Formats: sequence, C-alpha cells, structure tokens
Amino acid sequence: MRILFFIILLDIAGFGILLPPIMFVLDNMGAGPAYASFIIATYSIGQFIAGPFWGGLSDRWGRKPILAISLSGAFCAYLLMAAAKTPEMILFSRAFAGLMAGNIATAYAAIADLTPPKDRAKGMGVLGAAFGLGFVIGPAIGGFLGGATPETANIFYPSIASAVFSCLAILAIVFLFKETLDEKHRLEVRSKPRIGRMEALKKVAKHPVLIRFCFFIFLVSTTGALMDPVTPLLVGERYHWGPRNMGYIFIIVGLVIAIVQGGLVGRIAKTIGEKNMVRLAFMSIILGLAMIIYTPTPYGVVLGLCFTGVGTTLFTTGMSALASHRAAPTERGLGMGVVQSMQSLGRSTGPLFAGSLYIIWSGLPFAVGIGLVAVAFMWMSYLMRTRDIEDASPRQTKP
Repeated sequence: MRILFFIILLDIAGFGILLPPIMFVLDNMGAGPAYASFIIATYSIGQFIAGPFWGGLSDRWGRKPILAISLSGAFCAYLLMAAAKTPEMILFSRAFAGLMAGNIATAYAAIADLTPPKDRAKGMGVLGAAFGLGFVIGPAIGGFLGGATPETANIFYPSIASAVFSCLAILAIVFLFKETLDEKHRLEVRSKPRIGRMEALKKVAKHPVLIRFCFFIFLVSTTGALMDPVTPLLVGERYHWGPRNMGYIFIIVGLVIAIVQGGLVGRIAKTIGEKNMVRLAFMSIILGLAMIIYTPTPYGVVLGLCFTGVGTTLFTTGMSALASHRAAPTERGLGMGVVQSMQSLGRSTGPLFAGSLYIIWSGLPFAVGIGLVAVAFMWMSYLMRTRDIEDASPRQTKP
C-alpha cells in the first residue's frame, strides 16, 4: 500500500506541475478560451477511449505491467510537450498522454485487491491522500517554474520536471511494487475471450446500480471539467494572478484535500456510510461553486476551490468504493476502467463548453456545474430512500 501511495504521489505531482501554467501558455500562443479548453479536454478524451482497455489488460496480465506501461507513455508525452511551440503540439501531447493513461483505474483496482470490502473506502482514501499531496507538490513546482505573471508563462521547464517525476515513478514500479492480483485470477481472466469496450459496457449494464453510478460520475466529472480550464482565466482577469499564484492556490487546496483524505475519509465512511458521504460531497461542491461565483475577494475563490476540491475527492472515494463492492476480483480492473472512462467522458465534455460559457459570463461555467450536481444530488437522495443503493461500510453505532 505504501509503495502504491508513493507511485501515485509521483504520478499526480508530475501531472499537477502543468496545471498552473498551461492555460496561460495556450493564451499566449493565441488559443482563445474555447480552443484552449478543447485542448485541455483531449487528455480526458484519450482516457475515455482507452480506460476500459487498460483496466481489462490489468485483469489479464496484472497491475504492475500496466502501471509501468502507462507511466512510460506519460513520460514520453511530457517530453513532447516540452518541445511544443504551437497549441497543436500541446494538443497532440495531451491526446497521447490520455490514450496512455491507464494508471489511475489500475491503481484503484490494486487498492481493491488489497482491501476487504468493509475497509474499501479507507483504502480508496489512502489513494485520495496521494492525489491531494500530489496536487500540493506538483503545482508548487509548476507555479515556480511556469512564470510569475500570465505574460511570462512557459511550459518547457514544467514539462521537463513532469518527465522526471514520471521516470521516478517508473523506477518505483519496476523495483519496489509487488503485484497485487494473484496468478489464479489472472489465469482465469486469460482463459476467457478478451472483452472490448461494448462488452465492458454490457457487463456494467447488467448491474442497474452501476449504471446509475456511471451517470453520477459523469455529472460530477463534467462539473469539475467546466471549472478547471477557466479558473486560471477568471483569477487572471479579476486579480491579475499568474502561474505562480495559481501554484499557491493548488498548494492550499491540495493540503486541505490531503488532510481530509488521509485522516478523515475513513472515519466519515464508517460514521455515516459511503452513500451518505457521497451526498455530503454533493453539498460541498455546490457550496464551493456558489462561493467562486459570488465572492468579492480572491481569498473567497480559494475557499470555494477548497470546498469543491474536498467535495470532489469525497465523491470519488465514496463512489469508487461503492462501485468496487459490485465487481468480482476478476473484473475489478475492468470495472474501475469503466468508472474511469465515465470520469474521462465527463472531463472531455466539460471543456468543450467551458470556454464558450466563460465568454458569455465568467460565472456561467460554475453556475451550470451547480445545476448538474444538484440533479445528481436529488437523484442520489431518491435512490437512497428507495434503498436501491447500499454500501459495505457500516455506520458506527453508539454502545
């Protein structure tokens, strides 16, 4: 578990290094908000296409080789981005990185391999803590290397730093990580015909609850993708904050997420249950988005991003745990691949509209996000009342 934490920490830190400067760099290259947000979306489009494929391969051949291959793809993509001189070159490197991004679904499957159902949310929380800490370390480096102002933003040094982090993660996988899926289950999967995307979706379709989970994941992921590309533009326009200030924002938000994931998520799941944790996540996201729209100060934006960040990570942890309970050991990688694929679909859809909505009104992407999360919240509440959703993390009862 500790080695997996370290690997994902390096991976997410490498990914996070690019977050502070990339929108400013694209803007300086002449890409408007709509085109720039589309370029950001290409990573998630690639993830959506390839997610179930990598997840299925990890069921057949094990988690270790798929982690190594996907991170090798990230390493190459970062080197391509370092050489980028045009928006189209950044687009190509982002799309390639997305197609090779099988690491997150595989990591969630590895956590499911290592934890019993009653501790699944806690295990997912450990992975979430790696995400939170990675989004502290990465953007801090990216903000420092990416330039102090919007006009001086650059992508070269952040890309090289991201490549170094990916290289370190690959070395950790090769020399330190031990396979989590036993040979018996791998042989069982390999004895069956390979499952393609449509077959994977058909398997999920046999579980109505998983279909609903996919819908919730899509809505929340779309919400996050609506706000991510335009938040740097919003703080740049309102307060003239550049990559360095964005780095500070990511540090604060990442620290808050790491604290919640590392010390609180397991307790929350055991106290109120995984499904109620998801409802709490919905409320936190809605509150955060409203604060970003209406706050009169930059610090209100930071606080709003903390609420949305905590809500999104609680949602991801709770929903991943709920989904994993319904997948057999031989299908966990496939199941997590489908879940990641729905996340990627949402993160592909949001940026396609974020730039255009921002042009109409800077708060509109966040307002649309509130509407999407509200729909998911109301539907989740209805399903809980009808007992269509049950979790495996029992609430603690007072003696």
